[in-house]
Amino acid sequence: MSSPADPGPGSRDESRDDLLSYLSAHTLDADYALVAARRTEPRRSSGARGSGLARAALLAVFGVLVVTLFSQTSQDADSENNERGQLVSQVSGQRERVDAQQAEVARVGAENDAVRQRLIAQSSGGALGRAAREGTLVGTVAARGPGVLVEVDDAPNATSARNRVLDTDLQKLVNGLWAAGAEAIAVNGQRLTTLSSIRQAGDAINVNFVGLTAPYRVKVIGNPDTLPSRFAETASGATWFDLQKRVGLQFTMRTRSSLSLPAADRVSLAYARSAKTASPSSSTQEDDS
Repeated sequence: MSSPADPGPGSRDESRDDLLSYLSAHTLDADYALVAARRTEPRRSSGARGSGLARAALLAVFGVLVVTLFSQTSQDADSENNERGQLVSQVSGQRERVDAQQAEVARVGAENDAVRQRLIAQSSGGALGRAAREGTLVGTVAARGPGVLVEVDDAPNATSARNRVLDTDLQKLVNGLWAAGAEAIAVNGQRLTTLSSIRQAGDAINVNFVGLTAPYRVKVIGNPDTLPSRFAETASGATWFDLQKRVGLQFTMRTRSSLSLPAADRVSLAYARSAKTASPSSSTQEDDS
């Protein structure tokens, strides 16, 4: 049996050289690839870590801003609520003080009236008695006594201004009552004085610059036995009876044993002269308010 041919020295050398070349080439490629991969991985990890830190920092800053804005808004709202509460408290306090002062003024006024009435009673016929009578006539003091109650109103189902009580109608009524002997008159609680005015203001009538509406209750202190008949004899009385029949204005007059009239709110005298120098021929004009 023949054995394989033994390769010669030249063949072994060539095989060794080829193996060394292969190992060298492939070993270097693998090593370089491994080193390159290791160099790349840390960079990627570092970049991802840096990006995460940036996002976390941004979120933290945003959170701080949100908390700061919320805190500031809450503080502003609390401040506004506190200021509003303080204003409400101040207004309430001022209102209470005004109410207390008004009550005190009313109390002192009532005490003064009571003292005046006692002094008048103690000095009947004297200077205080004359002052009381004059105060009643001019309206500066409250008045009480017998008289008549006059009520006037618009015509039922009034459709025009002439079916309603006008300022001129109320003026004629008041002047006729003065001429009939009235000592004190009040219209819907407004005490009439020599300075009072009665003027139309739309659907209302201003008495002492206070708007009044129908029906009008006219309280009159005077002699209840003579006031009705004497009023009927005046030109104003005749005018009112005609208004009753012609345009349907409502008019009633009833006697009363006791009536109470308030004092006028304010009486400021702009001009006056002594009664001794006044013209003796001056008299009440019925058609003037």
